[in-house]
Amino acid sequence: MRRVLADHAVHAYDTALAAIHTHRRPHMSTSLTDLQGYVGKSISDICSNGFTSNAQNHCAHFVSHAHGIDLGLRCGDMTFKTKHTGASIRCDEIYNRLTLKGVWEDRPAISDGLLIFVISAGNIMNNRMNGVPQKHVGIHFGGMVYNFSNGQHKVVVDPSVEAFHHKFKHQYAGGDIALYYGVAP
Repeated sequence: MRRVLADHAVHAYDTALAAIHTHRRPHMSTSLTDLQGYVGKSISDICSNGFTSNAQNHCAHFVSHAHGIDLGLRCGDMTFKTKHTGASIRCDEIYNRLTLKGVWEDRPAISDGLLIFVISAGNIMNNRMNGVPQKHVGIHFGGMVYNFSNGQHKVVVDPSVEAFHHKFKHQYAGGDIALYYGVAP
């Protein structure tokens, strides 16, 4: 049956099959080079589904496009013509649906590519994140944190985990602003 398919159809079939076997979408990457390529980009440079309003929070949206995460509500679900497509847009839905997650101090030894969440520790109960406004997520790689700045409306990189944490300790209410990790699916 494969012999009958045109060369381009065989390539598309092989690409799709590879994606199924690796549980990743084709062309999704989280290499340092790819993450560096996102720095300075707006969400409209990243999302082709049109969910790009500056009035929305796009931290989870960015990391989901970068990692190929499609758990819960997705950017494509925001309009009928792109329904059931795109990347996740809610920080708490991502965290709560991850199998491997917890406090940052308990993260796996190999931490490049991990999701790094920041939220008041009081809003994590039984390792589940509450749907509160003050939460943020980025991607840890090479000691730095790549994340979407909702104030600057672009992807930024914090030079260290400590700088990322410090930034949100001053932006968020409460004296218990803590870091959590998640392993992307």
